[in-house]
Amino acid sequence: MQYPIFSMTGYGQSSVSSGKLSITIEMRSVNSRYLELKFKMPPMWGELEERLREMITAKLSRGRIEVNIIAHYIQSDAKLSIDWELLESVKEAHAKVETKVGLSEPLSFADLLAVEGVLKVEKPEEDLEEIWLLLKEALQGALQQLYLMRQSEGQRLSEDIVKRINFIKNKVSELELLSPLVTNEYRERLSERIAELGVNLAEDRLEQEVALMADRMSVTEELVRLKSHCDGFLQIMTEDTSVGRKLDFLLQEMNREINTTGSKSSSLAISRLVVEVKSELEKIREQIQNIE
Repeated sequence: MQYPIFSMTGYGQSSVSSGKLSITIEMRSVNSRYLELKFKMPPMWGELEERLREMITAKLSRGRIEVNIIAHYIQSDAKLSIDWELLESVKEAHAKVETKVGLSEPLSFADLLAVEGVLKVEKPEEDLEEIWLLLKEALQGALQQLYLMRQSEGQRLSEDIVKRINFIKNKVSELELLSPLVTNEYRERLSERIAELGVNLAEDRLEQEVALMADRMSVTEELVRLKSHCDGFLQIMTEDTSVGRKLDFLLQEMNREINTTGSKSSSLAISRLVVEVKSELEKIREQIQNIE
């Protein structure tokens, strides 16, 4: 069965270019309780970040996602200009220093250009709407790759989890068959204690006492709820939405039931099965930490 489960781990990349600008977007996603977005992009594009966020949140609901945007200008419209007034001021200052202190060091072209502000790079104002069209296309490609990887990993996780849930259901069935041992154990311990004390207790009184305690120590309810939780777990996995938190909560309930079951019996057979179930639940817990 195909479950609509998504992992929170994945990677996506996409590159697009126009005649003068190339944009590459890399997206990496890891586990997180919430959706956390971290952008690394050219500072002058900052006002486009909110649009990028809206596109990502429409597709993903959990995970810590790093978005790295790399821009490369294939053809630059930048132009160099010289501040002639500043250049003349530098020459005049040099001449005065030369006259006053007797310097004879000539002023080279490199010296002039090294003065801050003499040489300027003039860039035309960027058209953010034009850039947005490229960004949007690149993000769609990277986001789709990330989405598909998370989907593929989610399917692998779901197949593993389903196997473990079915394993637990089989172990619960075995526990149901062994549950009468709890009552028998108590009857034996009570009989031994009575014998040690040398007390004469009528058989019907003994059975009455055993029945009262058996009702308190019965694990039937715990096992019924545990089986129901297993079915509920599989049902939640079919929901076409973010299910990670729901599964985590239900898993806590399942742990509670199996712990109670184990605490009510000293039978080695029951204890062994309880340990097996708890081990599988822990493995499932590790898996669902990565489910969206």
